Parts: sequence; C-alpha cells; structure tokens
Amino acid sequence: MRFSGFLWLGFSSLVSGLLEERIVSFENTEASIPLHNATIVYSADDPVGIGIGATSFAEDLEAITGTQPSVIRVDPGDALRCAGCASHVVIAATVDSQLIKAIVKSGKLDVSVIDGKWESYQTSVIDDPIPGVEHALVIAGSDKRGVIFGIYTLSEQCGQSPFHWWADVPATKHEEIYATRKNTTFGPPSVQYRGLFINDEAPGLTGWWSKTHGVDHQTLGTEFYKHVFDMLLRLKGNFIWPAMWKSYVPRPGNIFFTDDPGNMQLADDYGIVVSTSHHEPMQKATNEWNETITGPWDWEKNKANVTAFMEDGVRRAGKNATYFTLGMRGEGDGPIQADDPVAILEDVFKTQREILAKYHGNASEANQVWTIYKEVATYYAAGLLPPNDVTLMFTDDNWGNIQRLPLANETARSGGIGMYYHLEYVGVPKSYKWQNTNNLAKVYKELYQAHQRGADRIWVINIADIKPLEMPFGFIMDLAWNASSIDFSTIPNYLEAFASREFGSEYASEISKILLEQSRLIGRRKYESIQSKTYSVVNYHESERVLSEWQSLADSVISISDKLPEERKDAYWHHVQYPILSGQAYYSAVLGLGKNQQIGFERRNSANALADQVRANFDRDFEFTEKYDSIADGKWAGILSQAHYDQYSQSSGDDWAEPTKDVITGLWYVQLRQNSSYAFGNLGIFAEGSGSAQEQGRSVPSAWASEPTTGEFSPSLPIMDPYGQGTWTVDLFHRGDYRIPIEWEVDIPFDWIIFTPSSGALSIDQLEQRVNISIDWSTVPDGMDENIGVRINYNHPPWFDLIHLPIMNYKAPEGFIGFPETSGIISIEAPHFQRKSKGNVTFEHIPYLGTRTESGSLALRPYKEARISEGVAKDTWVEYDIYLLDAVSPLTATVYVNGALDTDPTLLMQYSLTISDGGQPANFTRLLGNPATAGDRPPNWRTTVADHVWIRNVSLGNVGEGLHTLRWQTNSPEVYLEKIVLNTRNGLKSSYLGPPETKLVT
Repeated sequence: MRFSGFLWLGFSSLVSGLLEERIVSFENTEASIPLHNATIVYSADDPVGIGIGATSFAEDLEAITGTQPSVIRVDPGDALRCAGCASHVVIAATVDSQLIKAIVKSGKLDVSVIDGKWESYQTSVIDDPIPGVEHALVIAGSDKRGVIFGIYTLSEQCGQSPFHWWADVPATKHEEIYATRKNTTFGPPSVQYRGLFINDEAPGLTGWWSKTHGVDHQTLGTEFYKHVFDMLLRLKGNFIWPAMWKSYVPRPGNIFFTDDPGNMQLADDYGIVVSTSHHEPMQKATNEWNETITGPWDWEKNKANVTAFMEDGVRRAGKNATYFTLGMRGEGDGPIQADDPVAILEDVFKTQREILAKYHGNASEANQVWTIYKEVATYYAAGLLPPNDVTLMFTDDNWGNIQRLPLANETARSGGIGMYYHLEYVGVPKSYKWQNTNNLAKVYKELYQAHQRGADRIWVINIADIKPLEMPFGFIMDLAWNASSIDFSTIPNYLEAFASREFGSEYASEISKILLEQSRLIGRRKYESIQSKTYSVVNYHESERVLSEWQSLADSVISISDKLPEERKDAYWHHVQYPILSGQAYYSAVLGLGKNQQIGFERRNSANALADQVRANFDRDFEFTEKYDSIADGKWAGILSQAHYDQYSQSSGDDWAEPTKDVITGLWYVQLRQNSSYAFGNLGIFAEGSGSAQEQGRSVPSAWASEPTTGEFSPSLPIMDPYGQGTWTVDLFHRGDYRIPIEWEVDIPFDWIIFTPSSGALSIDQLEQRVNISIDWSTVPDGMDENIGVRINYNHPPWFDLIHLPIMNYKAPEGFIGFPETSGIISIEAPHFQRKSKGNVTFEHIPYLGTRTESGSLALRPYKEARISEGVAKDTWVEYDIYLLDAVSPLTATVYVNGALDTDPTLLMQYSLTISDGGQPANFTRLLGNPATAGDRPPNWRTTVADHVWIRNVSLGNVGEGLHTLRWQTNSPEVYLEKIVLNTRNGLKSSYLGPPETKLVT
C-alpha cells in the first residue's frame, strides 16, 4: 500500500523524497543493524540497473561515512551464499530474483503485498537471510525500478541529496548509520510515468556543456545523461523527453538517438522510459529530418518519405523501454499547413499504427501517446480521436494553467490520460527562461486537480535547462509519486524538509520561510514580463512595497548565508542565494527604472542618483551571473547565461522573442544646476496617490495658478478617515538648483493633525524628505467632512502652497463586524469572510495561493464532491459584511480570480457576486469567454495571461448607505477567488496588485 500517513507523523520523520517514512537512524537502537560497514548485495539475475543503483549507493556511503562498502553480485544457485559478505548486509533485489525467492522460501520474508504491483518496494530487517549473513536490511522491489527507488530512498535517508550533482549538495556526514527494525511498504506511485522534458536548451545548457568541454559544441551524450538519469531515479522519476533544440550553429541541433549511440542503451540500463516531444513522432528527433535529402516535412506532398522516417524510429527503438509519440505537427513545431488537418492526422494515426504492428506484433502492444498541444487541442475538440489504447496527453497553456482535463468517459480509456506541464517556456505572449517563476501553490493546484480528474498515466514537465528549476521539479516528482502526501497547508512543511535535507537542520526553519516568501513573490509575474511601470509608482506605494519585500527577503538570505557551514554554501547559492539575490537586483533595476522615469518627469533632482542606482543594480545582476560561473571551480560556467532584460509589449500579445543581450533603456537625468520655472518653483510636493507633481513637470510659466496651486496641480491626499491606513505620506523634493538649500515649514491648523517632521531643509545632501501625516481621530469633531488645506511655507518663490487633507470622520455602527468603506474603496482578501453556508460542500481557505493577497484564496471543497452536482455547488456561498457611508449609484466591484482555464467543457467556470441583503438573486456569469475555435484558449488570453489572474468587473446596482452583505458563489471548485475590491466613491486607483486589504473591524 502507498504510505500516506505523513500528515499525522510530522515532517521531522520524513526524508526520502521528503515524504517517506524513516527507515534509518544515526544511533544504535534496539535490534537495529549497522549500515555504515554493511556489504551491499544484489542478484546476478536481476536487471543491470539494480547493479548501477547498488554501486551508486556504495559511492554515496563513502561520501557520507568516508568508507566505501563492498558491493557483491550474488549468483543464484542451489547453494546460495554470499562469499566475502560482512555479517550484516543490504540486499536489494526484485521479487522475481532467485535471491529474494530463496529468502521467501525460507519463510523469513513475505513479499505478497508488493508482488505484481508497479514500481513498489518494501524494506525489512531480517535475521539469517542467507548462509553466512547474520542480519540484513532487505529492499525487495516489485520490479526493477521498485528496487532502484528503494535503494535511493535509503541513500537519501542516509544523507545524500538527489541534487548532489546538479546543485552541489554535499553529503551529510555520519560516522554510524543503522537500519531500524521495522517493515515498510511504498508504492505503487500515483502517476505511472513521471519525468522531464529538456527543452529550449540554448544558450544555457548547451553553451555550458560545450564550455565545460572546451569546445564550440559538445553533444549531449552518456556523460551528460548519466547525471540526468541519476537525478530522475533519485526523485523516483522514470520518463524523459530528451533534449531536441534545433540549432544552426552548428546544425542541426540535439539528437538523443545519434549524438551518442550509447544514449538509448544507457536509458534502458537505468530504467528510464524514452519518448519524444509532442511534435516528434515515432521515436525520431525533428533534427534528424533533412529537407534537402528527403523533401518537405509534409504528409500530403511527401507521405512516403515521412512514413519511412517514422518507421526508422520504430525499428531503431527495438525493445528498449519506449513510449511512442503519435500524430504529427507542421514544420518548425507549428500547425499543419493544409485544408483539412484532421483528415491528415487520421491517416497519420492509421499509418503509424500499421508500423507499430509490423514491429511489435499488433498495433496496441507498444505504449503510445498523443499530445493535445496548441492547435492540436482544436482538432481534438473537433472530434479527432486516436484508438482507445493510446494515451491522451493533455497540456497546460504554457503558462501553468491546464487547458483541458478528462471527462469520465475519457478516463475509462485503456491508454489513460497524461499531462504535459511547463515550468518554463519559449513562445507567445512572452518567453520566460531565466529563473524559476513558479509559485508552488499554483503548481500544486493545477496538478492536484489533474490527478483528481484522472490524469495519472504520464506527467512530463518542461524544465528547460534543468537548472535552476530543481526544487519545483522535485516538488512535482514527490507529488507524482504520492499525490496524497502534499496539500496546500503542508507546503511550508515540505519546504522545511527540503531545506533540512539540502542545508542541514539548524537553519531549515528560517530557510523554509525564505523559500515560501520567494514562492509568493515570484508567483505574481514572470521576470521577463515585468516592466518599469508594471507596479504603480504613484498609487498605494505599490512599487515601493514590492521592492521592500524583495529587500527584506534578500537581507534574510544573506543573514543565513553568513551562518552556514562553508561546505553548504554552493548548494545554498544554487537553491536560494542566487535566485533571490539576482531576483532582487532585477526588481531593483526594473522597478527602480519605473520610479526614475516617474520622478524624472516630476523634475526631481533625486532622479539622477536613482538612475545611477538602477545602473548599479543592472550591473549587480550580471555580477551574480559571473559568480555563478565561478562556483565549484567553474563547473557551471555559462549555465545561467540567459539574457533577461528586455522591453515587453503586453498589449501586442506577440512579443515573445527572447533578448540576445541584456539592455536597460529609458533612464531620466535632470539638470541639477537649473532652477524650475515659475509659477511652481523649486520645491516639489508629491502627495501619495496624487498626480499633481507629475502635472507640475510641465507648465505654462506665469499663466497657471500658484500661491496656492489649484485643480490637477494641487497636492491632495486620498480621503482620510478612521478606517484608513493610519499614516499618509507626502514627499517634499528639490527641483531647482541643487546647490541652493530650500527651508520649509508647515502651519498646522489643528492639534489633531500630525506632520512628522513639520519643518526642515532640502539641500545638496538631502534632496528629498518624506513627511508622515497621521490624525488623532479621538479629538476630531464627530461627523467632520471637510477638505483642509495645510499651508507649507518655504524660502523660494512662490513661497507657499497648500497640501489638501480630505478629512471624513465617520464611524460604523456599534457592534459592526466587517469591512467599512475607507478612502472611497473597500478591499477584501477572499479568505476573510464573515460567514459561509453549511453542508457537505463548502468554501474553504486555500493558503499560499494568491497573486494579489497575503492570505491566499478561497474555493469550494471537497474538490470531487463539489463537481458532482452543479446545483449543490451553486447553492454554496460565503458572505462579507460591508458598511457604506453614503449611497453609491452604481456600486462597482472588481474581483480577482486566480489564473485558470475551463478544463471541463461540460462545467464552464461561473461566478456570482451580489448584494444579498437586498434580495438580489444569484447572477452567475461565465468567468471566461468562448474561444474563437473550440478547444483553443479564451479571448484576450495573449494579453492577460501574464497577469496570473482574471480580473472581472461587476455592477452591483444602486446601493444605499449603511450595512450591506456581499455574497460570493461559484459553480466549480476550480474558481479560486483572491480578492474583491469595491469602488465606493471613485477612490479606486490603478495598480497591478489592486489596493491592499482595507481594515476589517472585529
């Protein structure tokens, strides 16, 4: 049976794959047996991959203990014995081996619980297993990979990370290691085939591998794939789409099957099932097609040559473990150019099946998969369907949103259902290759739903160059091995277990918090699609808050780095330090550019220093790349060479090409020695949320009002009330000849208005001053509703101006619990509801899944039960109490729903937001529109998918002042609500994240 009790055992006892039950101890407990000096034994009649695993384990033990144990291959026979064995051994063998059969026959081992199952294994400590051996830890596997997974589980628990090579994680040292006397059983896996797709591997991976070998181009041969297969098996993976990126320097690009003739045999020896990507049919790499010799890649015009090409792939694959890709796409990974692609693909299927029957006895004998990717999804929606034994591989939209999941009749297919999922991508609307930008909760949401819906035959993950995506890929592999082992709520525990394995237990808790915060921040948007004004510079301190979050995270990273043992620092650099410090530098450069452009337009003298800082952060980012090239004695030189600074036009929807070199543009510099023209003068005033400082950046000298300024040129804060943010800010800045100081002072008309500071001077040494403004509401007259002009005096023409404070002192009724209006808005994070309906289906808090919130999101649960009856789902609700100061006509709401697509054509996502106290009936509305072609992505996908949320506006009609209740309903558990924002008094300002949550009165 699969082990699934980790939730109550606690993560401290779980290490293998971060989730398995512990079978080793580092203290000699009662009845345990030593492993540090044990002989490793495997059976000669088992597959060669078990011997590879046994040898790897011996090498791991040497790294852990300093001593490499003996590895003995036992030949089966009538007098089974282990000559040269220590008194205690580790036996690793399949249930079909003569070695295990002999132990079973002696009555000392029972393997019935795993016999005949897929990739399962059990561990047992037994006495006198074979002559000459006193004690043994027996790892019995139902098949080859079952044994190998058991070996690597043991290795990981002893102290070796699956990323020992890929992330330079050192073995955790132990002098003594013991196997505890218990019986454990693991498997079968939740997903039958689990693996990766090496893709888009230039310039990073191929450039690095060539540089490592000192040549212009080094093929990816057995030397490379040994490391890939080793990592895969340690993560309990078993499947690969090998590297296949096209190249013109040199031609033709990577070809797994011919770059090194040993690649196929190596995969078979290790136990890795080889397939080919979605557009490479029948075990042939696209780069093997030579148009000059064999003509165009066109079924209609060149069927004979294309068929021969495919047949060669089947012949060459022989009896190696293979999953044949069926179908065909057009040249260059594009659509088939023909009048009737469906008819063409029907003929392609027929021909491919005939080839498979020729070499495998019948058409259904070999594993086959058809990937329903991009335009192929429209063919499937139009009725194209391969035979029942072919696996249907559904996909995401390349941006982490699964496009389609199976219906009940589809899961009944004997071929089963697979999932192709992206952690990186090259293509529209924007490529993202540089860094990990995958929020773990979002990844979990999509793949959890996939498994719940029956996509459990294959999971293949596009991880580009492998680096730097090790951690999220390992997370997915652990989920694929045991889908019940992770939940939204246990993601922090998972990260702590990961940190403990990679860096030791001492700082694991702190590092896990760092990784969780990184996951939240990168989940908002891909790096490559962030532009200078993505986050608002003017409203809600948004850009400033985002930069502060990244700076705080970077500070934590450095603090831990200073404490870590020296031998752990390279691994920390791979997993934590480089991703976060380079991310912080990137944000500082790009968002700093946005602020520089804003304050430059305002003619602030401080723009120049900020421009210089932007350039410094731009350079600092590249310095991190150069450091990456130098760690581990230059082992990784070139692997992170992906350029990532570029302009991105989101509105075009087709600005996808990656930059060839980093560039930053649009820096503003002001003339520091020049005075600002009259009438606005040399003292600038920026009131948060106001555009007056920008408006004053251009003027008609002496023709526009000053002393004081008026209208759009007048600095004015948002509405200030008791439920607001508590402190509002005004920035005073020098915009004249910076050599001439400006002295300023505020005349405060009421004691309850507090300016901090209330006077000061701007000079060459201090070009700006932030002033914090707060209100002592206890002494403000009740019911006051007045725009108060606070005079600021300074020693330059035009000598003074007024800062406008719209004061509104109102209170919600005594005993009110909920969200009162403040500054013309109400902003609610979805999990903070006041009440919800009861029943078997209900709304539940989904922690850590939120691109616009800090508290997560909200969705119907249990997932499967919520899908059984759409009526029951629609009758389920949550409510939020609000208080409006005045009537609003009409009241409009903006809802933020976590990115998702309609995965079920029979249950299209809908939502309803109403004022329930007014008796309004539910008003269910489609979340997404119909695609132009059935099976394609929804309207506006190209221009909105980078936002990672669907933003929808809802009119709630005319609503009176006072207490009201919002009611939220959906028809599907795949609608995850993040935030609701009400625009009550035209107070809503533009921003990427939406306004922060307003005050919840309790």
